[in-house]
Formats: sequence, C-alpha cells, structure tokens
Amino acid sequence: MAKKRSSGTLTGGLSQARKLEILGILIMAVAALLGLSILTYHSGDYTLAQNISFDNLFSADYGLARRIQNGLGVMGAHVAHFFVYVLFGYTSVIIPLILFGYGWFIFRDKEVQKMLWPTAFGIWSMVLLSALIGWFYSEYAWFSSTWSGEAGLGIAALLKNIMGIGSIIILLVLLVVTLLAMLDRDLQQTVDRFKAWLADFRESWEERAEERKKKKEEQAKQREVEKRQAAEKKMKEDRSKPKPEPREPASIDEIVERSQQQDEERRKRQEEEVQTLDQRQRAIIDKKGTKKIAEEDEDDVDISVYVGEGDEEADAKELERQNQNRAKEVPEIKYKFPTIDLLDSPPSEGNEVDLEEIKNNKRIILDKLKRHKIEILSINAIVGPTVTLYELDPAPDVKISKIESYANDLKMATAAHGLRIIAPIPGRSAVGIEVPNSARETVFIKSVINTKKFVETDAELPVAFGKTIENEVFLIDLTKMPHLLIAGATGSGKSVGINTIITCLLYKCNPDDLKFVMIDPKKIELSLYRNIQNHFLATLPNAEEPIITDTTKAMETLESLTKEMDERYDLMKMAMVRDIKDYNKKYDAGELDDDLGHRHLPYIVVIIDELADLMMTAGKQIEEPIARLAQLARAVGLHLVVATQRPSVNVITGTIKANFPARMAYQVASKVDSRTILDTGGADQLVGRGDMLFTNGGGMTRIQNAFVSTEEVERITAFIGKQRGYKHPFHLPEKEPETSGSADIPDPLDDIDEYFEAAAKVIVLHQQGSVSLLQRKLKIGYNRAGRIIDQLYNAGVVGPYQGSTARDVLVDDEEELEQLLDDLDEYDR
Repeated sequence: MAKKRSSGTLTGGLSQARKLEILGILIMAVAALLGLSILTYHSGDYTLAQNISFDNLFSADYGLARRIQNGLGVMGAHVAHFFVYVLFGYTSVIIPLILFGYGWFIFRDKEVQKMLWPTAFGIWSMVLLSALIGWFYSEYAWFSSTWSGEAGLGIAALLKNIMGIGSIIILLVLLVVTLLAMLDRDLQQTVDRFKAWLADFRESWEERAEERKKKKEEQAKQREVEKRQAAEKKMKEDRSKPKPEPREPASIDEIVERSQQQDEERRKRQEEEVQTLDQRQRAIIDKKGTKKIAEEDEDDVDISVYVGEGDEEADAKELERQNQNRAKEVPEIKYKFPTIDLLDSPPSEGNEVDLEEIKNNKRIILDKLKRHKIEILSINAIVGPTVTLYELDPAPDVKISKIESYANDLKMATAAHGLRIIAPIPGRSAVGIEVPNSARETVFIKSVINTKKFVETDAELPVAFGKTIENEVFLIDLTKMPHLLIAGATGSGKSVGINTIITCLLYKCNPDDLKFVMIDPKKIELSLYRNIQNHFLATLPNAEEPIITDTTKAMETLESLTKEMDERYDLMKMAMVRDIKDYNKKYDAGELDDDLGHRHLPYIVVIIDELADLMMTAGKQIEEPIARLAQLARAVGLHLVVATQRPSVNVITGTIKANFPARMAYQVASKVDSRTILDTGGADQLVGRGDMLFTNGGGMTRIQNAFVSTEEVERITAFIGKQRGYKHPFHLPEKEPETSGSADIPDPLDDIDEYFEAAAKVIVLHQQGSVSLLQRKLKIGYNRAGRIIDQLYNAGVVGPYQGSTARDVLVDDEEELEQLLDDLDEYDR
C-alpha cells in the first residue's frame, strides 16, 4: 500500500486538465526544438559531431563543439543530419509542425482524432515535394540536395528509371491534386456530391427502365387485344359447330374449395390485426417488465418500449439475519432492528404503461424535429416511475446542439412541464428527452429497503434514495460521498428525502455504530425522532432538547463537533491508523488501551434541515465550523447532510460547495438556483414530489425519491424507543470558552469592488469571462480586474479558472443577473 501511495505523489494532486496541459506543453517544446534543429542544418556539422567523443564534451576549451552551427549543438547536428540529409531534406520541417499540432490539441483538450487528416496530408505533401525537388535536382541541378534529402532523390530516381520523362508529369499532376485537396478539405462534402450524382444517375436510369417497361407492357396489351380480336373472329366462324359438354361438377368443387381457402386466409389476417391492436393500445406491462416493439403505420421509425425489471425482493427474514451479522459480537445494549412490516406495502397491481401516450409523444417529437430537418433513425422509450426517457438515435450528419435548441418547442408541443434534454446521454451515442408521465408511480420505501441490493450491501452507511428511470434501486454509501448537500423549493420533497436517509440508516446500523446530530431550525421537521434520543442521538451534555432548534445551541454543537473531530484524530494518531474503520477493528480486537483514552468510535451523521435560516440568524460565523468539518471530518467518521430551500450563492458559498462533491437537487425555482447547487441547469425542469437529480462529481442521475410517510416514521421510532437504550444520549465534548488559534476563513464576497456590478453586466453582455475584457471596458489595471473576476466566480457569475482560455459565463442574460444581484444585496443587508 505504501508503494502505491508514493508512486502517485508526483502527479496525484493534479487534475486531468492540468496533466493534459503539461503534456501538451512538453510535446510543443519537443516540436519546437526539432524544428530549430532542422532549420539550422549545416552540411559540415555532422562531420564535426562525429569527431567529438563523449569525454571531450566536458572540456571547456575544446573548439570542435563550438564550431558546430546547428541551433541544438552536437545533438542537433545528429538529428538534423537524419531528417534533412537521410530523409526528405528541408521538407522534413513538416514533421515538427505536425507534432506541434498534436501538442496544441492536447493542451487545449481537443479531440486528437481531428489531427489524423492533417497528419496524413502533411506526410504525403512532404514525400511528394521531396521527390519533385529531387527530380529537378537530378535532371537540371536546380535547388540543392538538402531540399530533397537522400530519400527524395531515391524516390525520384526510382520513378525516372521506371517511367522516364513521364515521371515528372505524374509528379506535377499529383502536386495539382494535392493543392486542390488543400484548398477544399471538406471530403465529406465531395463524397456527398458524388453520392448525389450517383443518386441522380440511378434515378434517371430507373426512369428510363420504367419507360422501357411501360412500353413493353403496352406492346403486350396490344398483342393481347389482337389475340382477343382474333379469338372473337374465330368464335364467330365456329358458331355453327356444336359446343362441348361443360364439366360442371368439377368446376364447382374447385370454385368452392378456392373460396373456402380465401375465407380462411381473410379470417387469419383479421385475428392478427386484432392482436396487434391489443398489443399497441391496451397493453399492460407487469412491474417486472419486458421489452415490446410498437410500430407506427405512418412512419418508418420503430419505438422500443422498456420497463426495468427492478431489483429482486429479499426474503422476509433476510434483513434481520444480515443485520445480526453486522452487529458487534458483544453489543453494549441488546438491540433489535426495526422489522420490515412497520412499513406500508406498495399496491400489488401491475404498473400500467400507457403505450398510446408513448406513441403520441413519439409522433410529436418526430414531427417537430422533422419540421426542422432533423432525421431520427430510431427511438427507445425507457419508462420510469416519474418520467419516460426517449432515446433518440439521430442521423450521422445531425448536430446535437441543433436538437438542444428546440427544447422549448418540444415542451410546448408535448404540453409537458419539466421536459429535459440530455445531449448526449453519458456513455451512449444517443440524445435523451425526458418527458414526465401523465400518471406517476409512487415509490414506497418498503420496495427499496426490502430488496437484496439493500439487504446484502456491505456499505457502512448505506442510503437507498429511491429508483432510477430503469426502475433500479439507487444505493450509495454515505462514507464514500462523504458529505451531502441538498437543495429544493418548498414542497419539492426535500424533507421526505431527509427522512429516507434516516430511515435507511436506522434499518442497517446498530446504535453502537451510529449517532445522529439533528439541527432543525424549523422545529417541526425532525421532532419525530425524539423517541430514539437514548439510542441514536448525540447532544451536548447540558442540552435541554435532543433535537437542536436554537441557533446559539446549533453554533455550540457544531464547535463541539470540531473538538470531537480533533480528539478522534489524536486517538487515531496514537493508534497509528488512517480511518475510523481500521481504528474500531483495532479497538474491538483489544489492541488499544482504554486507560489512554481509547474508546469505540461511532459514526456521527450531522443533519441540518435548513442552512439558510442558520445563515440568516447566526451570520457567516456558522460557516466556519461547517467548512472545517467538511474539509477534515471524513476520515474520523463525521458526515454532514445539509439541506436548504434557498440555494443562493450567499447560502451555498464557494467554501461550502468546494467540500460537498455529492449534491442532491429537487425542483428549484430558476436556472440560477440549479446552477448554484449542481453547477449546471436541469433542477428547474424537475416536476416535484420527490423528483430529483443526484451528482457525486461525475454524471447526473435522475431519481424518484422513495416516499416515507409520517405514520411510518412514528412506527419505526416507537419500535426503537420501546427498547432499553443507553442511560443518556451520546455526549459530545464541551467546547472551551477560548477560541483556538486557527485562522478565520475569509468571506469570499467580503469587500466587493465598486465596479463589481458593472463588471458583471459587461461579462454577461459579451458572454466572455476575461480579465483583459474588464481592463479594456472599465479602464482598470490587471490586478484589480483579476480580483473582480475572482469575486464574480464566488458569486456564481463565471466558472473556474481554465488556463489560457476565458472562463465560462454561468448567467445567460441580464434578467438572471439581476436576480443574482438582488440575492447578494439581501444577504448583505
């Protein structure tokens, strides 16, 4: 383990973008040195370099090295001799140019595949020019051999020996073709033109073939008419002759038999049509789900409808057995985990999928995109509890940004609130359109907890938030997050989400291993958990209430938690372990002495239900202990779950956001709020009632939060509260009156520049987060403009630093900017 850790210390602290920048700079530097060596080539340098030994390089008065004229000295003489003399002469300078291009693409984090065409074109041009110059040098002694190199002369000699004077014609023709290709590099356009010409040629050929076919049919009809006329004429001539007796019985049987066969075929076709209609319009798919294909008659685009099977249910006693295995061998108290029958059972009937609604949405999406000349090859519909994800497979020539630009048109056409476009879907070559279902399915907490995925998990603090669009349980370990930031407007399901987190932990964790610190400024949301104070709650020794509702007590509790964190770090230092899991293993094995202060350390989950209220009443000083805990408390088992219904920049500051990589957003009021919590839009398009987006620094996952009713919480807390618990809640250490010597964390929005608002308007107007732009427009110095850009970043107007490129602008228009500035003014007051 030590070797693995030390091997990554050189670049372990660098981001992927910074590593690419360093690699790009190194490649460009190598290319520049190679180009300098080639351009400063001198024919006599290589001879001098060969006479210099390795020992002579350390001689200060040795003159041969100084006589070398190459810009890279002795090494450059060898490199230039290889590229200029041996290979393709001075045209070899194309190689460092290509290498510099690769370095630039890597530095700018562009797609390196785009350099394949310039690479092939450059190498071809180098060989062609070298051969052409070599031909003129060998024939007329024009130019110099250093312009073609030995390789160019060899190619020219080979062509002359094979084709004689015709070789120069071929070389000149290839040169003209190469120049034309350089002037018009859009090969795709040329291919498209060639395909169009082939299509026109095929169409004209088919038209001529159709005309010939029609002429033949007309000739055949003419011959039929002539035959009929001849037959009638013959019949008139033979009227006097007796007619043969008809075989009526045989002909009647044949006619009856043929009629019966036709009736049977018609009846089978009608039955197949009825079955197809039933599958399309009256299908009910069970919750375990299957994949069905619904084909439209009016277009040629099929739609695949998929309902996820969901996770396998666990046995009734499996949860209890797994919890007993997780418990300590000698628990401090005899504790029985809550049973699954305390939770409400979901309805037993199947999940009805309205295929008619899916077909209608498909028709609307195709029709709207077709009007804008966007071709879609196929559609997959994944039906989730809240929304249906339509996966569109666009034609190869369709730009994804073009589909994104019609989001509002699609929202209006489908009459859906909360339509969201994912372009592209991460990990797939498709564009996703999430359309809310007209009939939503409620995800009950029992259907999430009573699954093998939750029951058999080895996570220390498992939390099953709900179900994804694929109908799978979304489970994550709180210790891996390690802190969670929650935001959502009133009524969006934020409080239910907190109850979901607490319920999952109560069903999987023993009171010996888990404690909660609950801070509830609203005084009513977390009051249901008073009954479990002697089992799961942690408070100050002199606390009057187990649930903290007073702002002053909240501040004291957070400061006490920082002291608990420091004490735990001291214990781990003595025990020579890195995290709480290893410490508890060592303590439970009897390797640590109680007399030295060692003790079993439970995980502590701090739940703050309304951060905005604390920030308004306690001021910015509440931010310091939260920031310290978020930065350092992970290894010692302290984890924060912070919720707010006002995700503005003065509540969720840059300091807090930087230490909360895991974020959960319910429906919010505006794009500004969505960007504040998620750093991107999308939360403003959610449909409420537990519909949420979760990110842990990677991609975005849409989840339907599991519903926990108040009655279920009361039954669970009553079940736990009736058992014998500890004599008192878990006591946190008391904070000393004097403050520690740690430096205060500065407020990133303190001392705002007087040009702050004017600079914000300039940035939003030009959509460019550049320091030089502020210098030009506001006529200020570089240092002041840089400080203003930093303040705009902390306020959420611009994105983070991106090297030599301008910062991204996170505010689209002045209306959003005014709202953001109003939030800042309100906070300052």
